[in-house]
Amino acid sequence: MSDLTPLSRALALRSWRAALVGLGAILAVYGLEPLAPAGWPRGALVSVAWLALGLGAMLAALRAAQTTPGRERLPWVFVTLASGAWTIGMLVRSAFVIADVPIPTPGLDDIAHLSAAALLIFGFIAMLRGQRLAIYALLLDSGAVVLLLLAAIALLLSSALASEMKQEPFVTTVVLLYAVLWSGATGAALSALWGSPMEQPRRAFAILVIGVALNALAFTLSLPVFLWGQFQAGTPLDLLWMLGMLAIGVSAGTWIEDRRSAPRRLFSRDVVELSRLALPAMTAAFAAGLVVVANLSNSGVELFVDSAVAATMVILALRAGLALYTNWRLSETERRRAVQFEALYEVGLAAAGERSLDDLVNLVVEQATQLSRTHGAMLALAAPGDGFVIRALRPNPDLGLRDSVGEPLAGISLAAVETRDMVVAPHYADHPKSTKPLHATIASAIAVPLIAHGELVGTLAMYSATPRRFSSDTQRLVRLYAAQAAIAIANARLLAETHRLARDDDLTGVLNRRSLMERLDSELAGAARHGDIFAVVLFDVDGLKNVNDTAGHLAGNEVLTKVAHLMRESARAEDVVARFGGDEFVLLLPRTGLLPAQALVSRVESRLREETYHWAGRDHPLPSVSFGIAWFPEDGRTDDALLAVADERMYEDKARSRARREGASGAD
Repeated sequence: MSDLTPLSRALALRSWRAALVGLGAILAVYGLEPLAPAGWPRGALVSVAWLALGLGAMLAALRAAQTTPGRERLPWVFVTLASGAWTIGMLVRSAFVIADVPIPTPGLDDIAHLSAAALLIFGFIAMLRGQRLAIYALLLDSGAVVLLLLAAIALLLSSALASEMKQEPFVTTVVLLYAVLWSGATGAALSALWGSPMEQPRRAFAILVIGVALNALAFTLSLPVFLWGQFQAGTPLDLLWMLGMLAIGVSAGTWIEDRRSAPRRLFSRDVVELSRLALPAMTAAFAAGLVVVANLSNSGVELFVDSAVAATMVILALRAGLALYTNWRLSETERRRAVQFEALYEVGLAAAGERSLDDLVNLVVEQATQLSRTHGAMLALAAPGDGFVIRALRPNPDLGLRDSVGEPLAGISLAAVETRDMVVAPHYADHPKSTKPLHATIASAIAVPLIAHGELVGTLAMYSATPRRFSSDTQRLVRLYAAQAAIAIANARLLAETHRLARDDDLTGVLNRRSLMERLDSELAGAARHGDIFAVVLFDVDGLKNVNDTAGHLAGNEVLTKVAHLMRESARAEDVVARFGGDEFVLLLPRTGLLPAQALVSRVESRLREETYHWAGRDHPLPSVSFGIAWFPEDGRTDDALLAVADERMYEDKARSRARREGASGAD
């Protein structure tokens, strides 16, 4: 419909067509009023119009309440009740007009009309429910409008008010309440319009403001008539009341239509913000004008007008302070969100990058404290056969957490593991899974499981030294962060496993041949640069083929695994153990001379003679090993040269061992 004119788009909406029909009917009634005889005929004509418009507004607001879900329904419930109260008040007033009987004050019509204004104020407060600062602004805006209107009324009707207040103070107070409540409703409507979220359709609110303002103007202009009991039908005030109720009904219909389709904005963001900024200046200018007129007129109400204007200025100052405070809170919220999004960004990068698991878990707990604005965090990961083990901890002096990395998981994180859902403990000490020694230092905590691809990989807990409620926004961010962290951890584990498979021998767990050659090349370069020495020891498991042929390959695999394990246990931390071939292993001994290398080989041989493997229901001794040692640089300066020398010496050792066995067999 982008090719239609604004008028065509408006006529395409049912609410705007109804508005045009209603406007035509109002103009027709207003045109017929002077033609109708004064008294009950004119009153009956106006009464029919008031009844039709009041019921129309009430039914439209009721339909808006029925079609609106959740918290947004309540404001329209109040508008429905207010429209009903307005209609009752006008019907009562019409009855007196038709009967040509003076309208008593206060009466049922006063109660109904004043209740309608109060219900509208409650409705506008309900529109801002949950926005505490916006409700404060609404009350201040309403107060400023009421004070200025009272000052204007006092200035214009000073003599009449003074006389009536002396003669009938109660009646005069009731009449003044019309101006107070309806002007307050207008201020509340404006404040609700400004305070509603920018993404929410505002056309309905803007039309509703017009409807309330027209009613407020009509009731305010009626004050002299109400004071002197001279109300009658057929005045321009009838037009204001009818147009006001038509606008309220149209606003309800517009609300329904805007919720069904994406409407065009009635006002741009700039217009709304400009009106919000311009109104305080206009209010101050109007207040200054009242002060000038009051002091020039010598009407005797100068003190009241000055006091009302002074109070208005105080309210405007409070309103400005509230705006500054609101802006400060918004800036703080944006700053916190920037920190939180940075944490999400960092974890997202970690998920896509090649970060080690230890570095990643430390990053996760560090960013988790910033994301949740807590004082400490703990992360535990699933360990095969050991449950969940604490892998990272970000302590804080305020919490008094000790270093528990490597210990089994405890505390409310266990509840997150059991339920596979977030656990929120605003009062940490009251949670059944809380750790009692920490009750004095931890006030609140939140724990969340780390689930990646349906698998529970760990849990993350955050602790606060001060009481925390953990808002729904914080909980959503923590869930999102946990989901990203879980994927990052799963990727890091997968990457580590890939590296391990590429680096280690799958059977024995020691380095494979490719990794050995890389380490040997590195050691050669370092030793040549610094003038160091190192040793290469080549081991061969004698008789492994016989074990495979007699006991089977599973027993042969057990032999290889035990040999690799014993070599790893016998070697130093800086030594390298690798499987070189089927039954051959290599020890790379940095900065090691002849005697230390021979001592290490002797230690390995001794350990192997004590070890057994199991087959056919009993233990068997491990096969013996043959070895050969080569040194850098005496035996070669390349990896091939060193391995060739070690291999040659290993076969020499194998030949000596065979000769000893044959000699021992011949002696027997």
